[in-house]
Amino acid sequence: MTQSKKTPLAIALSSAFVIYSGGVLADHGSLGFGIGTASPIITQPGVTLPTNMWAVGTITQFSSFNSASDQQLVDLSNGPNPDVHSVSTYLQPSVFAAYGLTDDLTFGVKVPYVFRTGIRSPDPDNPGSINTLGDPHGFGDVSIFTQYRFFHTADNLNHVALTLGLKTPTGQTALTNNQGPNFETHHQPGSGSWNPSAGISYTRVMGSFSFDTNAMYTIATRGAQGTYLGDNIGYNIALSYAFGAPARNEFFGASNNAPWTAVLEFNGERQAQQRTAGVGYDANSGGNTIYVSPGFRYSGGKNWNTALSIGTPIVQDLNGYQTPAEYRITYRFVAAF
Repeated sequence: MTQSKKTPLAIALSSAFVIYSGGVLADHGSLGFGIGTASPIITQPGVTLPTNMWAVGTITQFSSFNSASDQQLVDLSNGPNPDVHSVSTYLQPSVFAAYGLTDDLTFGVKVPYVFRTGIRSPDPDNPGSINTLGDPHGFGDVSIFTQYRFFHTADNLNHVALTLGLKTPTGQTALTNNQGPNFETHHQPGSGSWNPSAGISYTRVMGSFSFDTNAMYTIATRGAQGTYLGDNIGYNIALSYAFGAPARNEFFGASNNAPWTAVLEFNGERQAQQRTAGVGYDANSGGNTIYVSPGFRYSGGKNWNTALSIGTPIVQDLNGYQTPAEYRITYRFVAAF
């Protein structure tokens, strides 16, 4: 493949580099990570970057939550699981870089910054009162990954890849709240734990359409304050359509000729309960969430594109009380060379 042909292909592949987050509860980030086709925005495809190609960019996730009222928190604190909290928003901008070691093997790294706002909880020392704990923010845990495409058909229309990742304990874990003590671990920007991940992804190209799906399992080891944030499995399905493009007679022929691509995704996450050494399991943690996430991508040139996805939860099967999500926005900009 010539350099001129590799460049638009690389920008297509790199556009599916997505968030990796050690989130556990409903008020945390919840996406996977990977490199893939031009089609999905959140789902990790089964395609890797071409040899010697770089992809760099930024990706931001914003989530808004239906915060509990003071009275609701007081009522919950009088129930069977009194350790409750509420949060208003979650924002995670990140920068990333990825490199195609071979046509079948990609390596990448992502550095996030985490903002949470409006954290409140009942005051255990003053029944009926609510503590405004603050808005913790700081550098999150750096993630690294490698994706290996171990199968593709001769016509380049079917691709299967294995992804291995590792979230490192590099984020901030000692931020203090407005009352003096440290925020609990699940409210810190970093987790303090080494969390390995493994997953598989599949891509099928069908003319102007493409289908992508993936699943990834993450193991949460012991982190700050003796906390295990809970193992996680993410699962995603995406269907994409490249507007105004002819049927593909070679891989990505259509998506390279179409500036606009529409995407419809279903993004799910099943989270195990959090536990703390010497304390036990947190009844207000863990569960299953599924978003429906329509979005679009615009390719403005050979070397860059941008994408936006807006997700709405259609399933929130959560343990105990966790601040329910209202919506989630994912934005990215990526360049390749």
